Amino acid sequence: MFKKRSKIIASLLIAVVLCFYTSYKISYKKFTSETYKSPTTSKVILTDSKSKNDDRNKDKANSNKKKEDKVNKDNNKEVSKETNSSNKQNKNYTYEDYFNKLKELGLYSNRFNNENLDFRYAVLQFQSSKNLICDGIIGAETSKYLMSENNNTTDSIPECLKHGYSMVINKDTRILTVYLYGKVHKKYPIAAGASPSYTPEGKFTIVSKLINPTWISPRTGQVVPGGTPENPLGKRWLGLSIDGGSMYGIHGNNSPWSIGTDSSLGCIRMFNNNVEELFDFIPMNCPIWIGNSNNLSTWGVNF
Repeated sequence: MFKKRSKIIASLLIAVVLCFYTSYKISYKKFTSETYKSPTTSKVILTDSKSKNDDRNKDKANSNKKKEDKVNKDNNKEVSKETNSSNKQNKNYTYEDYFNKLKELGLYSNRFNNENLDFRYAVLQFQSSKNLICDGIIGAETSKYLMSENNNTTDSIPECLKHGYSMVINKDTRILTVYLYGKVHKKYPIAAGASPSYTPEGKFTIVSKLINPTWISPRTGQVVPGGTPENPLGKRWLGLSIDGGSMYGIHGNNSPWSIGTDSSLGCIRMFNNNVEELFDFIPMNCPIWIGNSNNLSTWGVNF
């Protein structure tokens, strides 16, 4: 019985020793393997791994950037196309562009030996020819008409004004239009009354024509001889059928800068060369209607 127990105990001890030895050997092998593994290699591996990941990320980022750059480039092309298209539609013209265009149309000349005044004169002639508001300034509408190829205008007047010469003055646009048998013969820029009520409105006729009219100041009574540079009537007078033709009329000026403004005491001012031309062909008793756009329209005159 004792021997049997001794054998069992011995077997157990051997089993324990074997288990301990195996465990120790495995632990020792793992320990020596980890102890002698190069930490630098491990770090390099980690670094390489990170580097590869970074490279992948960089490649991905570069790829995305290239795609983004391509998209931006394409977008820039589209924006550029739109900008170019917009610029073509709304080109910012320069003074030189307008100057050359007016010369091309035969409207600019050295009439006053003053480039600014000559330019203003040319602009006013153009504006009057297109039924634009005559102010001597190239605004958006004048620019559009001046630089456009298709800018024809049409007038319509009633039958009673289609017999020979007739004239219409639009106070709103500051344009005097001469019709011959119902068709536009001439258009001129004017200066009208400083206040809307100064220049009379209505249907009149020309009842007097004077060369080198004498002017008497209504305020001071000063007399200015006709034909002199100081005379505010210029060298021609066409009197309206109001108070015998001596109160209101169409005349020249001594202040060309005033044409295209509302600045007179009620008469119709014109550039001297324009009124001299008008004087030569407008006959006595020629009908002349004066009004604003609304009144003229009710009389059958439309622009």
